[in-house]
Amino acid sequence: MNRMSLLAIVGLLLAMSPGYGSLGGARSLLDLEQNADLIVVATASGTFQAGSAGEISLQVARVVKGDPALAGSVVVVSVASGTPNTLPAGATIAPPGSGLWFLQHSVSVWLLLPVVQGSAQLNMAFFPESAGPILSVYAYSPAAALSDKIASEICSAVEGANGSLPLQFYGLQNGLLDQLNSPVIVLHYQQRMSTSSSAQQQILGLSGLIREGNGTALAAAAQAASAFEAYPAENGILLRSIRDYFRAADAGSIATLGQIAVSSANPTAFREADAHALAAIHSVASLSYLATLLEDPDTTLQAEGIGGLGAFANGLPAQTSAGGPSLAYLQLPANAPYRTADTLANFALGSSATQQNQASYLSFWKQWWTEERTALGF
Repeated sequence: MNRMSLLAIVGLLLAMSPGYGSLGGARSLLDLEQNADLIVVATASGTFQAGSAGEISLQVARVVKGDPALAGSVVVVSVASGTPNTLPAGATIAPPGSGLWFLQHSVSVWLLLPVVQGSAQLNMAFFPESAGPILSVYAYSPAAALSDKIASEICSAVEGANGSLPLQFYGLQNGLLDQLNSPVIVLHYQQRMSTSSSAQQQILGLSGLIREGNGTALAAAAQAASAFEAYPAENGILLRSIRDYFRAADAGSIATLGQIAVSSANPTAFREADAHALAAIHSVASLSYLATLLEDPDTTLQAEGIGGLGAFANGLPAQTSAGGPSLAYLQLPANAPYRTADTLANFALGSSATQQNQASYLSFWKQWWTEERTALGF
């Protein structure tokens, strides 16, 4: 599988997958936590027909949010007309199994709150999980914070899967799980998974730690990067975690990023994701590595060197996932000691921006580095 596929696979899986309806991606866990009136681990039973409203029965094993007395009882849930939309009208739909269900109360009925956005089959509307006891490391008390309870249930489900995950879990690995801001995720899930004997779990654990800015996890991922390519879905999450989230600017992290980016021994897709993170930090310590990328035969790596040097020279702030929607990282400050009319004229971010004049940009920034490196301490 080529590197473009590796970077895009998770987005493609969540955007559209044959047999799963027209998905809009994973729903925010914060949204689910806030809007669900009842959250339960339960097993579904009953059947209904596609294209018409129906009901399923949930045998509740434990209550995460809501009335604890419902544990051990059956909750009847109304399923809206047209769900799922990918089966012929009138087709009989069997219950999808056990898992973590989010429900809303409306008048006298419980309504299903799907865990994915858009239309989907019923087996995509909840997080699959055993109705048996939660893994002991994730056990929680009734007094635990709701975010910790949800994190525990999901982390237990992912770890319990011990391999390829149901599709709806993959979207959570791109940062949505982190939004719960629960210590369960870092202390019990990411740390445990990062040392798992399962390569898929290890990738997901390292990815989470990398999103937290853990340079040691980044170095560990680099050592296994070639082997990780055998797991494209998880590897895509790893590459995105590096590319879009890792912004640690301490000397050790910059050195790790730089050494990975310039080493041809690393897989190209891994180097490119790493180089993007390096170029997005805009620190003095990153410059010598970015300058080295100007000499690399890979044009994407050259573009990261051009963009990183230009962003630093023109005084731009670090490019983070939080600042992406507002384009805050493109806001020029009032003053920048290395900014000139020429650095502005030769500033370009990304391969699409540099490809028309890449040779010219390369020439300019190579010369700029030669002229400025001594003043910059190199």
